[in-house]
Amino acid sequence: MAAQQRGRRAHWRLLGGLALVLSLGFGLGACKPKERPLAPPAGTPAMDVSHVAYFDRGITTAPVVLVGRSPSDVVDQRLFGQRLGYADLVVVATVEESWERRRGADVRHFVQVRLGEPLLYELPKKTAETLRLEVVSEDPLGDLRGETFVLFVRWSPGERPPFRHHLMIADQETIELIQGMVGHAIEAGQLDRRAGKRKKGRGGKRGANGEAKGAAKAGGK
Repeated sequence: MAAQQRGRRAHWRLLGGLALVLSLGFGLGACKPKERPLAPPAGTPAMDVSHVAYFDRGITTAPVVLVGRSPSDVVDQRLFGQRLGYADLVVVATVEESWERRRGADVRHFVQVRLGEPLLYELPKKTAETLRLEVVSEDPLGDLRGETFVLFVRWSPGERPPFRHHLMIADQETIELIQGMVGHAIEAGQLDRRAGKRKKGRGGKRGANGEAKGAAKAGGK
């Protein structure tokens, strides 16, 4: 009888141990690395106030004519070169949703984008794949779902969010142009080779602040 009781106790201890192991295993499997909002690396210096005009939190929804010679085209091309030249990060972004909030005469515009392929430097590690941005626009945004944009980012520690940005609608030709400009600047020694290390997803390192100036110069901007 005593032997049977000892056998039962051993049996239940074994089952309890297995349950504990399984629960720990499931718990560990469920603990995925926590995604972080887009933010600059530690120690990033404050943004130069002269760059506010380029990273205006605005959105360009009409394609920029990069070969046009009209006065408006030239202005757009200059802004494009300045944004590319001074950006700390340039990444392809696809709009998942766009909306506005009204409070009396005040209208605020928002977009949620999914971050894709980095074109200049890489996203900080563990950055969330989706990003909500407030954008400055004098006109209604309309339905932008599925549209491809290029997101130009300049780190601005101390602000909320800790960066300034500009969104520019882009087709594949524009994206390939940026890739070519970055590649040319790297080959010319104007950019750190890490600037052109492109891969889908997250992670990687960014180069020194301001290195991207060569990209705009290489493209003739």
